[in-house]
Amino acid sequence: MTSGFKKKSLKWSMSLLIAFLLCFAAGLSAMAASDDLVFDNYDRSALADFASSNAGAQWTGGDAGKSATLDDNALKLEYGSKGWFGTGGGIDASSYKYLKITIKGAAGGEGADFDLNYAVGETVKTIGKNFADLSGAAITKDFQDIYIDLAANEIDKGIQALHFNFLDGKSGTIWIDDITFTNSNGAAEEEPAKESAGADDSGETDATTDDTSSDNAGAEANPKTGDSMNLTLYVTMAMISGLAALAMVYKVRKANRD
Repeated sequence: MTSGFKKKSLKWSMSLLIAFLLCFAAGLSAMAASDDLVFDNYDRSALADFASSNAGAQWTGGDAGKSATLDDNALKLEYGSKGWFGTGGGIDASSYKYLKITIKGAAGGEGADFDLNYAVGETVKTIGKNFADLSGAAITKDFQDIYIDLAANEIDKGIQALHFNFLDGKSGTIWIDDITFTNSNGAAEEEPAKESAGADDSGETDATTDDTSSDNAGAEANPKTGDSMNLTLYVTMAMISGLAALAMVYKVRKANRD
C-alpha cells in the first residue's frame, strides 16, 4: 500500500514539475516575442475577407485609379492619375513609434507617385509629403521594409486608417505585403552607431564609442518599447526555476527512499 502510494506521489510530482516548466517556458517566450500591431497582412483569398487574416483592418475603399487586388498574399495596386485606395479599422496604435510598410514596385521609384495620408476617426489628415519624402527611402523592385517615424512626421497616434492618394499624371503598379505598427525600425537603428564608430573629419576615432558599446553589450532591444533592456531578469527567472525543479526532484527521491 505504502509503495503504491509513493509511486503515485512520484508520478504526480513529476507531472506537476513538467507542467510548471512548460508554463514557465511559454511565459518567457511570450515576454520575449514581438508585440507588433498588424494593420493588414493580406494573407487571405479575398480582399474583403478580413477575419481570415487576423489583422486590424476592417474595411477598404477605392481602386487606386485602375485596380486593387490580391496577388500572392500581397495587395496589388495598379494606379492611375488621381486614383486612391484606403484601408482602416478600429485599432489602437498609441503605444507604437513606427509605421512599417513592406512594399515593392514594378519599376522602382514609385514613392514619388503618391501621398500617404491618414484618418483619425472620420477626419482625414494630410501629411503634405509624397511617400518617398515621408519615409526617406526609395521603393525598389524587391520587397523591403520601409519605416515611417510617427512622431518625427507629426502623425497623430490616434491613426485608424491609411489613404494612398496617387498624384495627377502618375501611373504604375505597387505591391504591399504587410502594414504594421512597431516600436523597432529594424537595421535603421544601427546606422548612428556605425557612423559614430568611424573616424571623424580629423581622422581620429571617437573613443567613447567603444565604451558605450561595452556598456550595452549585455542589453537587447525590448520588442514592446524599443528601449534597451538587460536580460538579467530572464536569466534569474530561469535559474530560480531550475533550482526549484532540483529541489522538487530531491524531495520526491527522499520520500521514495523513506
